[in-house]
Amino acid sequence: MECGDYALSGVLYAVKNILNIIMIIAPILAIVCFSLALIKSVMNPDDKKNIPKLKNTGVALFVVFLIPVIVNAFMALLGSNTQLSSCWNGSKKPSTKSEYIDPYKGEKQTFLIDASEYEKGVPKQLSFDCKSSKVKAQFSCETLKIVENHLYDFDYNTFSSYMNSHGGADAYIRGLGGVFTKYRDFHGKVKTVREFQEVSEYVFGLMYMYGFDYYSGSKYCKWGGSCGGYSSSDDAFYPGAVHHTSDGLSNRLDFDALITGKGEVNMTTNCNWTVDMVYNKAGIWHGGKGASPKSMCAGSVVESVSNYQVGDVIHFYRSAIDIHDSSTWNDWYHVAYVGEVYDDHVVVYDGGSYLTINRNHKWTIKKSDKSNKRVACHVIDLQ
Repeated sequence: MECGDYALSGVLYAVKNILNIIMIIAPILAIVCFSLALIKSVMNPDDKKNIPKLKNTGVALFVVFLIPVIVNAFMALLGSNTQLSSCWNGSKKPSTKSEYIDPYKGEKQTFLIDASEYEKGVPKQLSFDCKSSKVKAQFSCETLKIVENHLYDFDYNTFSSYMNSHGGADAYIRGLGGVFTKYRDFHGKVKTVREFQEVSEYVFGLMYMYGFDYYSGSKYCKWGGSCGGYSSSDDAFYPGAVHHTSDGLSNRLDFDALITGKGEVNMTTNCNWTVDMVYNKAGIWHGGKGASPKSMCAGSVVESVSNYQVGDVIHFYRSAIDIHDSSTWNDWYHVAYVGEVYDDHVVVYDGGSYLTINRNHKWTIKKSDKSNKRVACHVIDLQ
């Protein structure tokens, strides 16, 4: 059971408040009882039983007062070392209302979709017209607003305490709204371009809000900093000179476990790790395939940029290759995927050091580009 579960949260909140009430009432009762005993002693000074009664009453009330004090002190001492203490310290009044806060409340709405699109139904792609002075990456308007509002929630030093105070990392993500609420508990398989883009925003949006570093096992790049350096932007998960290399690479196969800190807190990624995170979250893959371009592209090579589709995976090489002869696919160094397709260009979604250094996961390839140092593979048909 998690801290954010309604039943557990309610019980802990009630017990904690009962103990707090006892701490308030016990001293009041002690004063009242002492006063009554004192009055009796004054009125009947020869009655020797009043003094033991006074003593017993005081001891009993002191013990009652100490119980909640000891419990709260013990839980505070344990901190986040146990699930019970974490839930106890972060317990708050449960609510039956949704935690989603409308990011546009109080703001004038702007409809970015052309009216003619309504005749065609929901647009195939997300709209990315909104911009932010704080967020360098381009997201759909709703996601952009959520990311902007949560850039400075926590860092490596405050992650555990912050999540505990919000009912756990799962509850925190579910409460963000938008694609984060929609896809936190998604375990199916995307079928449309729009769904794939939404899952991409879920993964890249959370990595952006957290401020991931890049780590490939040898190369290390700071969020908003440089590769091999020790400076980072002020919204980085690992601030300043902190490098996370002690327990190896992060969990590429289960992004939800990674982003909630299950097993370990390791907020790092790299190019093929990110591809695996997105495609596994989207239900397209079950296990990693990003590091094996020859097997992935067998029978599914895309001839030219003009034929690229959303969801196609692109492998990059330092030397020229023949896309029809896999024996020439040598000196592989990078992988990304197609996230958007337009009339004259495609938008590449990149989770490598480009993401962490620039705090932006998108760059473009013109459809007229004829580079012979990459090969694209079609891995899924999206509607």
